[in-house]
Amino acid sequence: MKNIFCLVVLFIVCSSLVQAQTADASRRRTNTQIIDFILSFQEQQIIDVAEAMPAEKYSFAPTRGEFAGVRTFAEQLKHIAADNYLLGAGILGEKTPVEVGTRESGSSAVRTKLEIIAYLRASFVYMHQAAASIDEAKAAIPTPKISPWPKGTATRLGVAIEDCVHTGDHYGQLVEYLRMNGIVPPASRR
Repeated sequence: MKNIFCLVVLFIVCSSLVQAQTADASRRRTNTQIIDFILSFQEQQIIDVAEAMPAEKYSFAPTRGEFAGVRTFAEQLKHIAADNYLLGAGILGEKTPVEVGTRESGSSAVRTKLEIIAYLRASFVYMHQAAASIDEAKAAIPTPKISPWPKGTATRLGVAIEDCVHTGDHYGQLVEYLRMNGIVPPASRR
């Protein structure tokens, strides 16, 4: 959690510096545009990885070394989707629109590769909607239950950055799962 918090703070500081260096205010990207850009990039990476893994390998989880109890490939994807929904709902100030399971596990009704990819895609659509609600005011919002932000200190921007950092972390794990199965990740093929 400390790593996530440090990355969030670093992202905010860097974003502020970049915005301050831009002389022409009409050319500056808003916080919403920045988050939307990152979400789009991550969405493509995650969907590409999800599509690259054969359906019969969706139950794969590493077993050698210190991997006891880790999520399967499918569970990783459903977890990303669940957190997109949970954090998106926090940003929007509403209840999650779909089942997210217990402990951010994702919907238990979502089982096949096609269902998981559809669930994942829909979660990114929802996060894009949440990103569109980010304003420049940095007003505090209720801290989502799964968020490491101290109570009363979360902002829409902060929670959106948290979601992006979280997705990036799991992307790295998914890439490793592909490689452990002899599959070159799509981003490495380009």
